[in-house]
Parts: sequence; C-alpha cells; structure tokens
Amino acid sequence: MAMDKTFLIKSIQKKESMIVAYCAYTNMPLVVCDPETFNDQVWIFDDEAQLQEFAKPYTEKKVLLKGMKYLNPSFLGFFSMLYTIGVNELVLVGEGGKETLELSELIRKPDFSKLPKEQQPLQNEQLQLTGLYFMQEAARPVPNEEKENLKELEEEFAANLVKSRYIVPIELLEGPESDTEKLQNRKYKLPILKNQKEEIMQPIFTDATELAKFNKDNRFKALSVPFAELSKLLIKDSNGYMLNPAGFHIAMPKALLEGLLKRFQA
Repeated sequence: MAMDKTFLIKSIQKKESMIVAYCAYTNMPLVVCDPETFNDQVWIFDDEAQLQEFAKPYTEKKVLLKGMKYLNPSFLGFFSMLYTIGVNELVLVGEGGKETLELSELIRKPDFSKLPKEQQPLQNEQLQLTGLYFMQEAARPVPNEEKENLKELEEEFAANLVKSRYIVPIELLEGPESDTEKLQNRKYKLPILKNQKEEIMQPIFTDATELAKFNKDNRFKALSVPFAELSKLLIKDSNGYMLNPAGFHIAMPKALLEGLLKRFQA
C-alpha cells in the first residue's frame, strides 16, 4: 500500500468526526458515479462549509443534500454499511483538498461464503445501488424530460427488483408450537405502515441493516422471499409494499409487482 494512502487511513482513524453528504430524497448517503473510473463514491467532509460548497451544483439541479455527522465510534459501522449499498470508493475533502480511497483499503469486505447457505445474510448491493441512483434522479422536482438518464436508471433498477430476494418481517403468534411449526402453519402477523393517503402498505427490506432500522425492539423475525412470491404475502386491504421505509422508501404497489413480472419474465 502506498505511503500516502497509509497516512490517509491513519488520519481517518484519528478523526473525531466527519460529515457525510446525504441525499434528502433517499435518507441515505449520496452516491456518485465517477465519470472516468465509474467507481461508486460517497463524499465525506471535515466541516459543514466544505459540504455546502459541494452541494451548490446539486442545489441548482434541485437535488437536496444534507450533512450527516458521524462521531469516531460510529465510523466502523458506517463504512461497513457502505458495502451493503454497493459503494466502493470514498472521496475525502479537507483543508488540504480532495483525496480518494478505495473502501477495501480502509476496511475488509465481510466474507460470508464459508457459512452454510441458510446462515448467509441476505445481501442486495446492486438493488440498493441502482435504487439510490434511480431515486436521486426520479425524485427531483423537475419535469421528467429534464431528468438525466431516467429511463436507463429505471430499467436497471427494475431488472434488479425482479431478480432479488427480500426480507419480509413477521411477528410470530403466541402458542406452544416451535418457531418452525409456526412458520410452516403461517401463525404470524405481518406489520403494516400507512402512507400519507392513509393507504395500507407492508414494509419489506433489502438487507438486515435496513430491517434493523425498523426492528429496533427485535419484535420481528425475517422471511427471505423472492420477488415472484411477494404477492402471496399481501394481506387484505394492502396496497402493496414499501421497500426500505427508513431508506429510499420506494413504493411497490400491487400493479407494479404484476407489471414487472410480466415485463421481465415474459
């Protein structure tokens, strides 16, 4: 590893805090595709003034950014989370200018391949990444014809939606049966959310990190469900699903579930 990267890594580890550029439309770090390397980046700043300067061209395009401050004890959790959303590079902005660092140079990517398949956590890096890029553009309050590459972004995200599995939270009912028996006999409840129109939606998640934001009191267990089976778990009066409600919160109504299956599995 080059000495300059070693010094940069040590400087990150010694920081008391850092400010990460977040997109207000996704409640997640802003992801940026480098036009030359095509690396998927997040941008990190030493202070708010640097973030505000970075945000100016985004504000002009009506992409709303905000700064999320992380203290040193939270660094490892944040950098580890970046692997779950497909990010592979950090851009660090400080008084000395801008530097880039491969995420893998800072922390090692978790390897679950040696675990039994049933114990491997569900991961949807490409679904998360394409969803973030899509929502960053789709949510801009401008006419669709002004949104850059929206059709291509939607196509890639939609394809990933169909080929992914999802975490569906369930709450097992009380009773003498084992958890396995309750699952087999569908003795569980499915949580619901309500949107601004008071319509019933059901939360689902791309990965355990997103589920944890919802399952703070550990009430829920997780079912791993392929896209094609999601419609079977819709309850009466449900309008569909809300994917990652604390993240990019993308609505997946019944019509979308049916339409995507026809579109990609015809």
